[in-house]
Amino acid sequence: MVRSEIPAPDASRPVTLAVDESARGSVALRRRLTDEGAEVFELITNGTFVMDTLETTTERLLARAALAHPPATGTWSVTVGGLGLGFTVRELLADPRITHVDVVELEPAVVAWVREGLVPDTAGVLDDPRVRAHVDDVRRWLPERPDASTDAILLDVDNGPDFLVHMANTEVYEPPFLAVVKRALRPGGVVAVWSATRSTSLRRRLERTFAGCEEVHRVVEREGRDLDYYLYVARRS
Repeated sequence: MVRSEIPAPDASRPVTLAVDESARGSVALRRRLTDEGAEVFELITNGTFVMDTLETTTERLLARAALAHPPATGTWSVTVGGLGLGFTVRELLADPRITHVDVVELEPAVVAWVREGLVPDTAGVLDDPRVRAHVDDVRRWLPERPDASTDAILLDVDNGPDFLVHMANTEVYEPPFLAVVKRALRPGGVVAVWSATRSTSLRRRLERTFAGCEEVHRVVEREGRDLDYYLYVARRS
């Protein structure tokens, strides 16, 4: 993992703060300035924009969409597939009902950057005693969990089934893995999946697996453009 010296922000171009290379390619953390002079941090994978700190509405909504369904015990144990820049985890930790959060992130550099506080808005989220971070592939980690071991599973490992950064992540949205998700959930447990595009196929797969699925649509304004994002939420009966 390469850390760059941090020069003064330049509004004309992004500055790379850190970059890491793995068998999956490159992952980088960049910083830029808006026209108003505000700092924005960006996560870039293989040269493709993944997310930033300018607009985090739907990352936070992913947590709230699950927490809207009360757990049977009154408290929450949650599994998050995909740390990103940490905003979903931060939103979870704001809820006093949260007792435990397992965060499963494939890229060790991403975990290190958030843990080191390179993203100021989420500095400290991985230091919360309720959080355990796992550097692993959620496709391999979750099948090893006990049955009925978590109240909610939040999946934001890629851009959704129809706009993938890593083609191997197709498996996350397929029926065999969704069956694993269902098995790991406690009765009444919730799965919420983030998608950059509407996915009728994902909704139908969740409906078949869980006997129901809610599609949550949000229009987000990003630098003068309206973008459509989707969450797919299902509950184990």
